[in-house]
Amino acid sequence: MKVLVTGGSGFIGSYLLDELVENGYKVSVLTRQPSLKIKDVRVFQGDIVKPEPLFPVFKDVDAVFHNAAYAMDWGKKSLIYRVNVEGTRNVAELCRENGVKRIVYTSSAGVYGFPNTDEWIDEGSSKKPLNAYQKSKLEAEKVLRQYDDLHVSIIRPPLVFGAGAKATTIVLSRLEQGKMMYIGCGDNKISIVHPADVAQCLRLALEKDEEGEEFNVVSFITTIKEFFERLAAEMDVRAPEKHVPYLVAYIAAFFNEFFTKEPSLTRFRVKSLGTTRRVSCEKAKKTLGYKPRYDLKSTVADMVSWYSKSN
Repeated sequence: MKVLVTGGSGFIGSYLLDELVENGYKVSVLTRQPSLKIKDVRVFQGDIVKPEPLFPVFKDVDAVFHNAAYAMDWGKKSLIYRVNVEGTRNVAELCRENGVKRIVYTSSAGVYGFPNTDEWIDEGSSKKPLNAYQKSKLEAEKVLRQYDDLHVSIIRPPLVFGAGAKATTIVLSRLEQGKMMYIGCGDNKISIVHPADVAQCLRLALEKDEEGEEFNVVSFITTIKEFFERLAAEMDVRAPEKHVPYLVAYIAAFFNEFFTKEPSLTRFRVKSLGTTRRVSCEKAKKTLGYKPRYDLKSTVADMVSWYSKSN
């Protein structure tokens, strides 16, 4: 099967390319990066917000993995929406014009927001996105659902940690510098997925989703305290000891976003690390046969190994 991956040179995209090539797919990638070369992959340079030159890229393709996105937890809403919402509309139109019926879209569990409850979040749970990025992902989903002639699968990963992630660098550098603190008491539960598991679920959605549905993808659930302590032990540094009240952290993040060019603390990060969010992936397991390859131990080892080699 011939597939096209938008955003294939990005974080999750690179894992997806490996997953597809290893499983025998003929893969093309659409990227903004000039002169990019990837083994066993055909590379096209282009931008989803400039669709006019992209018609030939979508020709003779059986399915599209739409993974390209502007992934920022702060920033201008107009730019985020231009890429994530209008860019998605452009991809859908290009698929329709070229007779491509199948799209697998990388969305986000951010569409549920952060309800801060022990109740399980499934695909039908209330949608309460917090920031422009999360809102744009939900809007992009709605855009795709407007196309009755397209068979669309939607995958929603929560926090993605693994080798190559910007979030991995942020967390591990702060742990290494002794600057990491708990927001609240640290016993809140967080849902984490390794990028290789996201890639697996994306592939399985193409192969096994007959109805065109939404699926959460999770590797494991842990408390933030256990996560940080495991990371600190793997790095051989001291685990965080300080705690900051949630409200204090949230207010600080609010001002940080509006008065700092590149804020180190955002409301998204406060909610991500300071609230409980238990995302269920039972639907993906039952319908797609998804089985997480990573757990807490292997994810921590992967994060620290990559960080140590890259710093």
